[in-house]
Amino acid sequence: MLRIEQRGAFVFATLDAPATRNALNDAMVAGLGDALALAESHADTRALVIRGAGGTFCAGGDFSGFRALMAQPIPGDGVDPIVGFNRSFGALLERLQSSPVATIAVVEGAAMGGGAGLAATCDVVLASATAQFGTPEVTLGLPPAQIAPFIAARLGHHAALRLLLTGRRLSAPQALACGLADEVHEGAALDARLVALLTELGRAEPAALRATKAILQRRRSEPLAVTLDHAARAFAHALRSGTAAEGLAALTVKRPAAWVVTPDEGNR
Repeated sequence: MLRIEQRGAFVFATLDAPATRNALNDAMVAGLGDALALAESHADTRALVIRGAGGTFCAGGDFSGFRALMAQPIPGDGVDPIVGFNRSFGALLERLQSSPVATIAVVEGAAMGGGAGLAATCDVVLASATAQFGTPEVTLGLPPAQIAPFIAARLGHHAALRLLLTGRRLSAPQALACGLADEVHEGAALDARLVALLTELGRAEPAALRATKAILQRRRSEPLAVTLDHAARAFAHALRSGTAAEGLAALTVKRPAAWVVTPDEGNR
């Protein structure tokens, strides 16, 4: 199951299926989509936080689901249900990558296969010192179908190639060194760092945060000049909307801006 909680300007999605080590099935993928939709539906939401319960982030795909699909013949229309099952996860990763809200993965224990891809697609990956990341698909006779483009987007083509072709398992320090994790923290320091990061995001004006993500996302697919034209319009809109005036006024008198929120402000 997936637990979804909204706490003020932050949405928390917790993978909680200990019997399968939080493996991904249709319901889990759909639930993550629901959590993302909830975060995006409120203009003042700053971030979606994804983590796993029970000391494991996510063991990858649910093999019981794979076996059930393998037992089904391909329908007469020729559309293999395995294709839809696999592609739905890629659609979730696409949504995560293009989301206007900040996305944070908190990785404890194993992040394998789809779990590694899920983490890699998030904007920030915080890992425990005992976390392990792996992409073992090729050792199981499978391509890392939906996660490969997202691993490559984070690590770069050649680093992703080395990882995906070998099915290597990385320790937290190794994941940090190659860019799969952004920070590694021991024990309780992991939660403390998450709170600190959410506090930082809580100081960001929500529309400015979304505009910043949009500028960076547009740069992935369009010429630099087009992105800069869009960025100039976003800058002008912010100046004329009044939010920048509030930010500058708050800076002048050294007070928090009106939009500042903290992680401990509770549920809406």
